[in-house]
Amino acid sequence: MRDERGQALPLALVALAIGALLVPVFMQSVSVHTVAARNNSSSLVQQYSAEAGIEDAIWQLASGDLASELTFPGDTTGYTLSAPVNDIVPGILVTRVQDSIAIDDLESGGWAGGSGWLYDWHHEGDSIITSADSPHQGTYHIQMRNTDSYIKRALDTSEWPGTHLILWAKVSAFESGDKVYCKISPDNFNWTTVMTWTSTVSDDTYHIANIDLSSYTMSSEFWIAFDSEMDSDTDYFYIDDVEIAGPIVYEIISTAGSEVTTADISVEDGNITIQSWTLDIVPD
Repeated sequence: MRDERGQALPLALVALAIGALLVPVFMQSVSVHTVAARNNSSSLVQQYSAEAGIEDAIWQLASGDLASELTFPGDTTGYTLSAPVNDIVPGILVTRVQDSIAIDDLESGGWAGGSGWLYDWHHEGDSIITSADSPHQGTYHIQMRNTDSYIKRALDTSEWPGTHLILWAKVSAFESGDKVYCKISPDNFNWTTVMTWTSTVSDDTYHIANIDLSSYTMSSEFWIAFDSEMDSDTDYFYIDDVEIAGPIVYEIISTAGSEVTTADISVEDGNITIQSWTLDIVPD
């Protein structure tokens, strides 16, 4: 028995030494996994909060007033949720992303300016490009007056369903019966009026017109025209910053802690199409 006890002692000492070595490694492993689990849980909470920000922005664009704050391609607005989500208040940034098909800011001072068009502006009657009477921006704008003012221009929209015509227009000194029509045509033969300016908006102030053309037939030679029905040379209609833009897409970026969720969506007549939805992690 004494011999067996003598043999057991070295074995116990060896086991104790091995245990002393293994226990710290085991505890470190447990600690690492615990921290990882805690970090993963925190990341998920932030992710859920960021996604809640995306969902709020989508609702605001489809049913609220957020879209009205984003008039032009490139316009951006930011806000935070009114209440925290999982004790985190997401920050939301929304940008209107819209490809420009054709544009003319009239700053060339002539009828051949801009880009994306098939031809120069065709113009008839009392239509001029002038620097008088305060353009919307820059130095030049188009002035139309009398009954015979008429301008038109063509571009290729065959690959662009859901286009928009965006322009700034100013009406000055219109009386009852004075009108200017904006018309479109897929063939330069069949014309459709898409907007009319009358004396009710005759305030000598520029206002934006954003005309949705998504319900009309696009073509490889798509025309826009402005046709006047004013009864004197003291009635004026002005046009500046004309643009044909592609479908509206909104980029939404929602940030919650170190988590960022990005979504691209389109909204047409209240119908929402989600084009992408991605999650990124903000670097430390």
